[in-house]
Amino acid sequence: ALEREVHTECEKIGSVEKITIFSKHPAGVVIVKFVKPNDASDAVKSFNGMVRGDGRKVEASFWDGITDYTIVDAENEEKEAEKRLDKFGDWLEEQELPEEFQLRVEGKD
Repeated sequence: ALEREVHTECEKIGSVEKITIFSKHPAGVVIVKFVKPNDASDAVKSFNGMVRGDGRKVEASFWDGITDYTIVDAENEEKEAEKRLDKFGDWLEEQELPEEFQLRVEGKD
């Protein structure tokens, strides 16, 4: 929905090459790449300071190409990784080894 809205509004200014939405970012960061750099300049002028229908103010500027707006939930990702490893460990333990890999104990004579 947001991507479509952004695309529709930006296409009024110029051809859009790519839209990247950082959905987990609390500020609602969206990066729009235009085919023509001049269109990007026009978009910044047009959108900066605009107030959206939901009352949120748009801050439009040029992306420096370096800043990473990805938000990582390290604690949650660590828990998910632990669950995956536990599940994999359980699966491994359920597997039956081929005879040539099974432990053989030779008895004393």
